[in-house]
Amino acid sequence: MVDTPSSRPLDNEELTNVINLGFVLICGFLCFLLQAGFGLLEVGGVRRKNAKNIMLKNTMDAAVSALAYWAVGFAFAYGTSNNGFIGNSRYFLMDEDGEDFEDYVNWFFQSVFAGTTATIVSGAVAERCRFRAYLIYSAFLSGFVYPVVCHWIWDPIGFLYGKVMDFSGSGAVHLVGGAAAMAGAWILGPRIGRFVQNEQTGEWQAVEIPGHNAVLAALGTLILWFGFFPFNAGAGYAIASNADLVTTGRAVVVTNLAAASGGCALLFYGVLRNGVWDPAFATNGLLGGMVASCSGVNVFDTWSAIIVGMLGALGFYVQAWVFETKLRIDDPLNASPLHMGSGIMGMLAVGFLANDKYVASPDEAGIFFGGNGKQLGYQVYGTIVYFAWSFGTSALLFYGLKLKGWLRVSEEVELMGMDQHEHAGFAYIDDDGTPIVVKNHLSPSSSQTGGDDMLVEVSVEEEGYTAQTGKPTEERLHSDEVEENPANPPSQLRQSNVSDNHANPPNQLRQSSVSGNRANPTNQLRQSSVSVNSANPRNQLRQSNISVNSANPPNQLRQSNISVNSANPPNQLRQRRVSATALEPGLI
Repeated sequence: MVDTPSSRPLDNEELTNVINLGFVLICGFLCFLLQAGFGLLEVGGVRRKNAKNIMLKNTMDAAVSALAYWAVGFAFAYGTSNNGFIGNSRYFLMDEDGEDFEDYVNWFFQSVFAGTTATIVSGAVAERCRFRAYLIYSAFLSGFVYPVVCHWIWDPIGFLYGKVMDFSGSGAVHLVGGAAAMAGAWILGPRIGRFVQNEQTGEWQAVEIPGHNAVLAALGTLILWFGFFPFNAGAGYAIASNADLVTTGRAVVVTNLAAASGGCALLFYGVLRNGVWDPAFATNGLLGGMVASCSGVNVFDTWSAIIVGMLGALGFYVQAWVFETKLRIDDPLNASPLHMGSGIMGMLAVGFLANDKYVASPDEAGIFFGGNGKQLGYQVYGTIVYFAWSFGTSALLFYGLKLKGWLRVSEEVELMGMDQHEHAGFAYIDDDGTPIVVKNHLSPSSSQTGGDDMLVEVSVEEEGYTAQTGKPTEERLHSDEVEENPANPPSQLRQSNVSDNHANPPNQLRQSSVSGNRANPTNQLRQSSVSVNSANPRNQLRQSNISVNSANPPNQLRQSNISVNSANPPNQLRQRRVSATALEPGLI
């Protein structure tokens, strides 16, 4: 009988290898949940008219990245090479003899990392990027851009290996993905209405376009928090020895504390700045802290994790502020600031906070632990190399797609929503099967309010209500007042009293622009400002006409007329002034 590992007891070396690979394999399974976390986070952060689109993109990331990494990505990352720049063997997971290269566990774990890198970009180009372009750049990032960086930093022959410390990828995964996201968002351009110019002063102002479901975003963050534990722990590829177990345990604790400190720091800052406990500040701080921890989870002390988490939150916030106020780059999910800004802070933190007890030589220690600054220099060098490679290659791809006309959807499609145009209908339906159509889309001009539907919109001004209605562009009529004819269906309402003031961003319209009578609270109309198609009225308005009648309370939208009282704005909006011309129809 042939003596094989399956027919005899394992020796110590084989047993250690089995335990380590089994641990990495389980970590890979759990890391796969990161795709679900990213999906929920991004769905909650976009308007409901694009919910199906963004979830499909995150789903296809896993599929496209797996195929690309299997075909060429693993070869570029871990194939043999003589130059330290790019691998050149093991294509299609085959060795030089044409047989399967049986490092399946490593391939699977690394393929999950590749998918994570590609997913980062989806949030930055959300709500206006064509789906075919998304598939192309997802394959490009996971099959080429990321694997080349892997070869530099994690293959023993790579030119950054043994110099730059990047344990689980603050730079190689997050900075690379964030730089690609920056290139995509910059070349793609902002969403309609994201930035408006004051005609009097010439100044540009950012207009918030809020997502439709903060609960989904928070749930996605919690799943990502869970996923970062196997992400950082599994990167060590070892747990069988006592020393490995201690290192892995410290990595998990550092990850957790960095998340906690980043989330708390940014949440409390949001309270000081805005006076409210904003969940978005907490979730971004949590994620920024974890991103920053990745480079040094194996060399940071637990108290260092507190500092690193706050630095990650700071890196995110500074880059997001620069994008919005200086560069006018529209990143709907703040994906680039979250991964690039926080990733840079994590890379640099190693040069200051790497404990000399956990590194191989005194030169690798951080400055605060007796280091001579050499490691900090390597960290700066690696950061520059990562950014230059990822931003440069991604910019070339995105610009090529733009020249080809494959990058951005048309204005009509963007206003309509990606779900209806590209994915066979909306993600949400009401109780009897009709899509829920509501408005929460921002644009600089009311001339963009056209579309395929008859649109009935009501926005609020400080002095009273402004009702805005629209028809398809070629049929739109203009008048100065709303026709008060309750006998006619909503098609009688053409266009009315549109304010030409873009200076006041309608941030307060997070869920509705509601009209009503102060005597009758409009809390029930949380999803109102309803789009109505005169050819095919939505269920919730089948039994009602639109009239200007202060006598009818708007509490029952499905069975009653819409009441407009121009004297008193509803309580929840009475202190806000909203420009009707800064609104466009669509789905929130």
